Amino acid sequence: MRRLLLAVAATVVLPLAVTLGPSAANAATTAACTDGVAVNQFAFSPSSVPLGSSSNLTLVLQNCTSQTVQGSTDWYGQYAGQECPVLDPVAFNYSIAPEGTYTLTNSYGDPGFSTCQPTALTISANVNVNLTSTLGVTAATVSATLQFTAACTNGVAVNQFSFSPGTVAAGQTSTLTLVLQNCGSQIVQGSSEWSPTFTWAGTGSPPGCPVMDPVAFNYSMAPGATSTATLGLGGALGSCLATGIQVTLDVTVNGVTGTAATATANLVITQPVAAGCQVTYTPNNWQGGFTANVTITNNGSSAMTSWTLTFAFPGDQKITNAWNAAVTQSGTSVTATNLNYNGAISPGGSQSFGFQGTWSTSDTSPTGFSVNGVACT
Repeated sequence: MRRLLLAVAATVVLPLAVTLGPSAANAATTAACTDGVAVNQFAFSPSSVPLGSSSNLTLVLQNCTSQTVQGSTDWYGQYAGQECPVLDPVAFNYSIAPEGTYTLTNSYGDPGFSTCQPTALTISANVNVNLTSTLGVTAATVSATLQFTAACTNGVAVNQFSFSPGTVAAGQTSTLTLVLQNCGSQIVQGSSEWSPTFTWAGTGSPPGCPVMDPVAFNYSMAPGATSTATLGLGGALGSCLATGIQVTLDVTVNGVTGTAATATANLVITQPVAAGCQVTYTPNNWQGGFTANVTITNNGSSAMTSWTLTFAFPGDQKITNAWNAAVTQSGTSVTATNLNYNGAISPGGSQSFGFQGTWSTSDTSPTGFSVNGVACT
């Protein structure tokens, strides 16, 4: 869960209007008065907005005593939705004349993160009072909820596009669910195209991972109805070093040019980490060329009968030939597999291979290696 710190929250919480001091005296209130302060109002207007829009949240305090009341209100919040941020407390000071009121309005909306598609935002406020006899007392805690509705384009809105669970281990699958809604007054038909790709911390495709083709689903919805489609996706086994899957969604409507709606969903893949292997990479380089010797050591308690090593070059190295292994390269990703005479590595033993290549701008050595799908030290 991402957390927005105080400095960051200021970019999301946008003060629109702050009215300090008293307004009309003897204002009527039905709220209970605690330590001299009553909360007359804490509500969003409007209480529901489309994604991408904002709403004003207004707090009205009433001084129900015969002396000036001072204090502060701490506003904090939580978005409902995967990969959505927490809003840390932001303090606002107030001073209210006897029997006067204080009004504070802030604007809240979609946080603007591509990975967060919130369904709601709940904002809470602690009302603190500083009186001689009650210094720093919390007089009240109130909450208000803003509901988000999906933006409707050409009669179609994306109500949900998310994985459940949001994190899986390599080799396990998660269910990606799409819920579309017809927010028009006529039957709407079309299709949704889901384009999944493996992701990792490096650039380009993760080493050892296959390319996934787009998947399309047709839909037909009566006015006000919804359409649900699901797809199981997960971390590939073997030498794939992906740490996630990102799926982009494009929704089209029959007879309408262009894309009616888009969305993105992300799945986190946890890779096994073990100290069962160690890889030593020893380069020898010169301007425009290099050789490298790679040694795989089995630190585990069981013998290896075969091995496949995967890694990615940080630079623009291109392998031209290799020895003692079958080596292939795709972009920056490299896969090396044992030959028929050097696949066995006993506990404590090792096998080595090497290759020669060229480079233009960078020959930085790789640092992350996996053997048979397990990250090595």
